[in-house]
Amino acid sequence: MILTEFEKRRAANLIWNAAGDYTISPGFRIYDEGGRADLYWNSMIGASYRHYDWKKLKEFYNSFHETVDQELYENFFWIALENACYGKEKSLRPAFPELRRDYAERKLKNFMPGIAESRDGWITEGHFRRVLGEDSGLPDLVDRKLLSEIELGPELDTEQWIAALSKTLQKYFTYLPGKPAAEQKHRRKLLIPQLFSLLRRKGRRERGTELSPVHQLAIGFSEELMGRGGEDGSPFRTHAERYAAVTEAGLRNYIISYFGLPLYDEARSRELTERYCRGSHSGCRLHFTRGRMQGEEKGFVGRMHREMRAQRERNLQAFHREEARNRAAVSELVRRIRNALLRQMEAETLRSGSGELCASRIFRALYCGDSRIFDRTVPGADGSLSVDLLLDASASQQRRMEVVSAQGYIIAESLSRCRVPVRVWSYSSMGGYTILTLFRDYRERERNEEIFRYFTTGANRDGLALRAVAGQMEESEAEHRILILLTDEKPNDMVKLKSCGEEQAYAGPAAVSDCAEEVHKLRMRGIHVLCVYTGLEEDLPDVRRVFQQSFVRIRSLDRFASAVGGLLQGEIRRL
Repeated sequence: MILTEFEKRRAANLIWNAAGDYTISPGFRIYDEGGRADLYWNSMIGASYRHYDWKKLKEFYNSFHETVDQELYENFFWIALENACYGKEKSLRPAFPELRRDYAERKLKNFMPGIAESRDGWITEGHFRRVLGEDSGLPDLVDRKLLSEIELGPELDTEQWIAALSKTLQKYFTYLPGKPAAEQKHRRKLLIPQLFSLLRRKGRRERGTELSPVHQLAIGFSEELMGRGGEDGSPFRTHAERYAAVTEAGLRNYIISYFGLPLYDEARSRELTERYCRGSHSGCRLHFTRGRMQGEEKGFVGRMHREMRAQRERNLQAFHREEARNRAAVSELVRRIRNALLRQMEAETLRSGSGELCASRIFRALYCGDSRIFDRTVPGADGSLSVDLLLDASASQQRRMEVVSAQGYIIAESLSRCRVPVRVWSYSSMGGYTILTLFRDYRERERNEEIFRYFTTGANRDGLALRAVAGQMEESEAEHRILILLTDEKPNDMVKLKSCGEEQAYAGPAAVSDCAEEVHKLRMRGIHVLCVYTGLEEDLPDVRRVFQQSFVRIRSLDRFASAVGGLLQGEIRRL
């Protein structure tokens, strides 16, 4: 298998994001049969780095090298690590259960026959059947018991985990706990003539296809540190990983090259970071951009830019395939918004402390201390309304890019036709930066198709994104301001949450609480916050906690206009 620098870099990014550390190199990266970085396994490797001592894990793993049951040991190592680490992470990273189910379904659907015929293949298949809540399907009671002992729990630390797996490998195989590879039982080696080896290498060099150190496991394809036994993994690092031990300026330059030139100059950017990255978000950074690149990039970043352009075409093609339905959705949403605005624009008579005296209420001033004895006629909302649309562009939305971009376009186009100023952003986070990409501003009515540039990557710090966009909304001259968030409500970021002098992971209940607090603050400032929810049923309690009743759940685009129209109508009438 030939691994490209792009996929190596992508695997490294997944590991870094999950670990919350952009300087590590555990010594392993996992790929699928097409040589693509595996989202779930590389995220799991990164997450495990936060819970276990990887130097000790690598020493343990290296003890399998050239042993008689090396493939079995290696596959069982990964099953045990995955099961234990998942138990630690599932409450901290809401995306993990979905990623795990998705991986298990794909793995069982596409299980490789050659692997399925091996014992470790059967047991791996049994493990992922259990992940889906099924019976393992293992006919041998010994294998069932072996699988149960391999599926280690989250309560173990590094030493306990190694001891438990070592004991199991000793019990069922010939592994000697605590012994290095040199003292284990070794397989017989077939010595290949040196000439053949040299000829193969020469041929690969001439074709420019020098192979990476990759070998097949039941879980996928593993790229490992050549020579094994390395402590820091430096020979294994990609060019990007060697660049990862960067200064603050270097990291900022990388973010700019990846996401685009800054929207503001350096002084203004620094001012906004200092203003919003406080309290629970101290230690974070902000990058506002329109996604305009500074030039043609090479390597990983250049490949990502090409992928972004390709995704834009896929988003547009998906929209046009269902153009009749989507245009009908725009028309229905326009009708609903206009009806709500017209009702608001009708004149109303209010009780007031000034205006035309109402004789029948004079007694209330004399006996009740109520000064509102005058009638004042006021117009309804006279068009003084602006809307900001914020699209969650984190990796958990990866499979919904075409749908989310269409939803964003439908809302923006409908508001534009109603002459309501609308501004559209997307947000994600990477390397401690929360990136806010501006697709169109309030007066840019002809730029709605820019929304099809929507592309997902990285994590998401929802609380900081809400805070920063709300700050930008202060520029709006409108009397009434609405902020609509399209999200699956799975906040997660590598920079820890700071609260009362303590730190905790920005994930799970803590991150949801942070979002709820930010939404409450925005509402206290007069900003009406709504949510178009695209996630799972199991996360609905979190959505209700953050947005109360001001949200609508969307399962497909078929009833999108009706659901979002009802949400907007209700909010406009409450202005």
